[in-house]
Amino acid sequence: MIRLGMPIMITIIVTVIFASCTDNPVKFTLDEKFIESQTALMLVDTFSVSLSTVIIDKVTTSGTGSMLLGSYSDNVFGKIRSNSYFQIGIPEYNVIEDYDIYSSLVLAIHYNSYYFGDTTKSQSIFVHQLIENIKLDDNGVINSQAAFKYNVNPIGSIIYTPRPCGGDTIFIKISDVVGVDLFNKLKNESEVLIDNENFINYFHGLVLVTDINSEGSIIGFNASKENVELILSTIREGESDQIIYHVFTLEDSTKQFNNIIHDFSSTPLSPLIKQQIALSNSNTGGVSFLQGGIGLVIRADIPSLSEVLLFKRGLITKAQLSIYPKQNSYNVFSLPPELVIYGTNKQNEINSGALYSSSAPVIDEIYQEETSYTFDVTEYLKDEIADSYIDPENGLLVTLSGDVLNTKFYRSIINSQNRKPKLKIYYLSY
Repeated sequence: MIRLGMPIMITIIVTVIFASCTDNPVKFTLDEKFIESQTALMLVDTFSVSLSTVIIDKVTTSGTGSMLLGSYSDNVFGKIRSNSYFQIGIPEYNVIEDYDIYSSLVLAIHYNSYYFGDTTKSQSIFVHQLIENIKLDDNGVINSQAAFKYNVNPIGSIIYTPRPCGGDTIFIKISDVVGVDLFNKLKNESEVLIDNENFINYFHGLVLVTDINSEGSIIGFNASKENVELILSTIREGESDQIIYHVFTLEDSTKQFNNIIHDFSSTPLSPLIKQQIALSNSNTGGVSFLQGGIGLVIRADIPSLSEVLLFKRGLITKAQLSIYPKQNSYNVFSLPPELVIYGTNKQNEINSGALYSSSAPVIDEIYQEETSYTFDVTEYLKDEIADSYIDPENGLLVTLSGDVLNTKFYRSIINSQNRKPKLKIYYLSY
């Protein structure tokens, strides 16, 4: 850290007189006014970086095209459970002849190959009928904490062992009471089947609820018209009986969403109850936590950043922030394939939609000591010092990209104790 009244620790990388080769050179073009002056490129890497864990209040899970179903638990991140809501529309073929008879009603859902946790354990899915319509919020989305009322008595259920990579479809038998009712509505050409709006006002939708006591895995299913089907089968009697299918498909994918519930009560993350709280790594054993789905992100602060303003006349040419996953913390769950970084404020909100940088992990396959994510934060620092003032309440948020944060439970434990985060600033003085 650079302090007033103390020698500034710098490394001279290149001057206009002498040139040197480096393993990771930073290239610049100097114009005449720099060449004529005493110009030097300095590397300053003595700034301390503090990390903390934040939980996002509202993670949008509607319209993602993915249903997430199941439960998982461990002593690091606590318990996670995901249920999925959706509504269905009227079938394209809805003709019931006088001599047709009801056969069955089943719900078919199709794997999308995603899973999180132990898929060798069996788990349960319960199908409940909604008793109110699904509604978007004022922003036209639905977040993971939303829930809508449903009949407590399930209309169908299944116990299954997930096969997310080798399986195809799960079929869940639905109560004949519901099936016969829909059959009669079709047969009598009921007004509720005139259009989707009328039908949804009658049959509000379904929620797939997972067993709270199951701790095996969370499984992904496709959420589209082609992959979520309530299939009403009838038999058309004749010389040879014919099976007729009337398929009610998912309607309005923007209103399909996942209700994701987490429980931190038995973990160091228990103080995280709202987004305004930043839980310092000093309270969590020197590590910080990141996980998709539930919205755990990492805040990075640079307490002494204002000292950049004390540098001699010049400019920041490059700035890099590196963070280091805890050794042996990703043996079971692979590291996220990419992390992104945004500016944030006192409330731990993203300051703007501007993405400062993204990073894939560099893996130390042998010792795991040098595994890291490195972000280019040059523009962030330039923005911060643009008016010669650095707001101490601003910082950076390290998270997953939006489409991944909403649909995947990628996780990472970032070290701040044995392998501290590092900020490198390349400064051109003249």
